[in-house]
Amino acid sequence: MRGRWWIPPAILAGILGGRLAGSDLPAEKLLLVAAYILAYNLGFYRWSLDFAREAARYGPARRRFAFWQAALDSSALFLLTAFSGGLASPIRFFFIGHAVLIAFLLPSRSTYGLIVLMVAGLIGLAASEYMGWIPPHALGSAARSLETSRAASQLFTEILFLATALFLSAFLTASGKKLFRQNIDSLRQRCDALTGTNKKFKTLFSMIHALGSAQHLDQVLQTVTTEFTAALEVKGVSVKLLSDEGKSLRYAAACGLPEAFIKEKVVEVDKSPLNKRIIEGEPFVTGNVTASEMFQFGEVLTEAEIRSVLFLPLNLDGRIIGILGAYCERPNRFHQEDVDFLRLAAGIVAIALENARAYEAVEKALRERSWFMMRVAHNLRAPLAAMLSILEVVCGGYLGQLNDEQREYLRRLDRRVRTMLSLISELMFLARNREEKLSAAQAATDPTLLARRIRRTFQDKAAEKRVNFMVDAPEDLPPLRGQLEVIEQMLENLISNAIKYTPTEGSVNVRFSQTNGKIRFEISDTGIGIPAADKAKLFTEFFRAENAKSVAKDGTGLGLAIVKEIVDNLDGRILAESEEGVGTVFVVDLPTAAAPEKTAATTGPSDPTQNAMEGLTRHK
Repeated sequence: MRGRWWIPPAILAGILGGRLAGSDLPAEKLLLVAAYILAYNLGFYRWSLDFAREAARYGPARRRFAFWQAALDSSALFLLTAFSGGLASPIRFFFIGHAVLIAFLLPSRSTYGLIVLMVAGLIGLAASEYMGWIPPHALGSAARSLETSRAASQLFTEILFLATALFLSAFLTASGKKLFRQNIDSLRQRCDALTGTNKKFKTLFSMIHALGSAQHLDQVLQTVTTEFTAALEVKGVSVKLLSDEGKSLRYAAACGLPEAFIKEKVVEVDKSPLNKRIIEGEPFVTGNVTASEMFQFGEVLTEAEIRSVLFLPLNLDGRIIGILGAYCERPNRFHQEDVDFLRLAAGIVAIALENARAYEAVEKALRERSWFMMRVAHNLRAPLAAMLSILEVVCGGYLGQLNDEQREYLRRLDRRVRTMLSLISELMFLARNREEKLSAAQAATDPTLLARRIRRTFQDKAAEKRVNFMVDAPEDLPPLRGQLEVIEQMLENLISNAIKYTPTEGSVNVRFSQTNGKIRFEISDTGIGIPAADKAKLFTEFFRAENAKSVAKDGTGLGLAIVKEIVDNLDGRILAESEEGVGTVFVVDLPTAAAPEKTAATTGPSDPTQNAMEGLTRHK
């Protein structure tokens, strides 16, 4: 549009140049043509402003706009040709460029109509020139003089040449435009297909990510139906699960479908040929749901205005566990690419469903195990407590005096009973801890108070064994997230082991510090250490290292397992570094009360591995 404004100044410049060159062009007529072009350019400019204000009319208005531009430009081109020498004027060649332009902008019918008019105009121009109605003009002094009249054959030849050039230019341009548009349409279709494929794979990725965090069957089913409904842009998606004996299908989950469609719906496989075919591995697609006898709930499909359905078996290593279905109101909605996509997705869904079932089975087994442990421990605790009471009465001499041999036997019995009670208490803690998953966010612990209680609990025991015991805790530490009794039990297990397995004149140090938004506990000793072969089993239930058994025969092997349970439930981490005969360092990091519930492990200058090694080195 901007280039059109240069035409009137170009005509003015041509008139001035012609005058300087001595031409006899009719300046007044050419100036009128320039004014004419300027006037309709202003009209087109005003018209173009309507496109922005009336966006809904843009398509039809644009075509009318282009047509009138081409028509008025053609008329201006005729006037310029007539006033600058007729068919002998070089301006006649601009008709070819104009034909190319209108063939590109206008539909074929409008293009060839304008070209016919242009050819008719050129014939009229030639006739006027032949009859002498248009005076000849020269564009410059060097231009050849125009004859007042030329032979009819010459004019006919020029008209034929020009008309042929116009039609050929329009034809080639229209053909090129058509091919170009076909390529553009093909490219657009490929882009749309690629966009759709990318969207589907993105849905698969997000679904896999969501399924990775969904552990229970209900969560997996909800994720599957919701994600697929959005990805396929359909009315709804359902999942039917096959019974263990393979005789019935149950609607386990659905999204976007009426509640009546899935509520208490069970499909008998033997009574449904359609579902039987799908279970045998054959996908089913229809774009016109009219034969309601093919569906056991056809009336519900009709009420929901479902026209297209797609069913695929959920195949897990050759075993069918259910059917994945998609429903849409549009007829003939599903195509081969949808079948291929859902076939791929169905395999992923089958794996996720089987994993969820396995997880729930394991979870159920753990609950039953915890219940069994709690029950057995509770039933054993009462008689053991009664035995301890009887032993205290007997050892106290209330039933008569005891000799030394009797006292020794009773002392051994008392130690074994107390060991059994300790084992039962620890088993009950583990069972309760796994069942309740201690909510760390509901309590906070003052590290200073914790340090005082730890010091008071172990200082006498360490002094009795002549072990140097020290607790170092700054006063300005922030609160810990977790219950005081739970964290205290974790530290008591670590410190009691350190004192138990540290020989006389050794040392046990407990140090509190803050690093990376966490509270760090370092429990180091100069004890017997842990053999390298036993480090991998350190936090295993009922495990005790061989050198530990030689030092203390009694022990449950549950202390470090309990420590690990507590640390994990508090979203912390624990690390142990030890060398046999030198000592052991345990490093525990626990989040503060203000820290996020899940914090990533960090390394760097305050990495626990480095600190543990430094602590162990200090004891060598």
